[in-house]
This record gives sequence, structure tokens and C-alpha cells, in this order.
Amino acid sequence: MKRLPGLRDLSEDHHHGLVLARKAKRTGAGEPGPSAGEVWSEVEMQFSTELAPHFLIEETHLAPGLEAAGETALAKRLFEEHQALRSFLQPGSGRSLDDLARFGELLERHIRFEEQELFEVAQRRLSLEALAAVAQACRANTA
Repeated sequence: MKRLPGLRDLSEDHHHGLVLARKAKRTGAGEPGPSAGEVWSEVEMQFSTELAPHFLIEETHLAPGLEAAGETALAKRLFEEHQALRSFLQPGSGRSLDDLARFGELLERHIRFEEQELFEVAQRRLSLEALAAVAQACRANTA
């Protein structure tokens, strides 16, 4: 899907997320490859360096604009899924193969939701200025 410049960086981040989701799902299903511990370590590292900052940009720059445009259901789902993904990494949360598979499934489903629904609506409903602020936040995050 063609992305306006304001959402391109967030959209490109999704490729890394999908690779991680696939690895988590495969390992969680018991396929040969890295151990569950290795993949959980990768999930934790990528979450802190990539996913958490990505979520914060979406929550602070996209969600308020969507809510102001009347797209409260999309914004609500965004927050709920982010929280569900964060819950997998809370102290005391499970680290089983099943947990890993469920994390991968949710991450993949969430990314597909953003790409196919949320970003499409954002491109139509948010101003170019609002989308430029998203791009600026992405650039500031990588600086």
C-alpha cells in the first residue's frame, strides 16, 4: 500500500515487526531453529529499542488525531493491542512456547490492522501537518 511521507517510517518499522512475529510464531510452534529463550531475548531487545518507541509515537501523534476525527474505535483498538503486547513483557509474565506463539500471532495481527485499516484511515482523515508531525517524531526517535 502506498504511504504518504508522514507514515512511511512507521510503515517501514512494520517489516522488522513482522520478521519478529514470524520467528516467535515458528519457535512457539516448536519448529527447528533458535530456542525459546533466544527468541524471548530478541523480543525483549527489539521491544525496548523499536516497538516501544514506535508505540509511543502512534499513541501520542496518531491516536489523538484519529480520536478528534471521530475514529475512536480505531484509536481504542490501537491502545488495547499495544497494552496486550506490553503485557507479554511484564515481570512475571509467562515465557512458554505457547506464550511466544501468542505474542507472535498478536504482533502480526496488530501490524496487519495498522497497515490495512488504521494507516489507511489516518491518511484520509488526518491533515498533512498532523502526518508531518508523525514523521518528525520518527526522525527525532532515530537521531
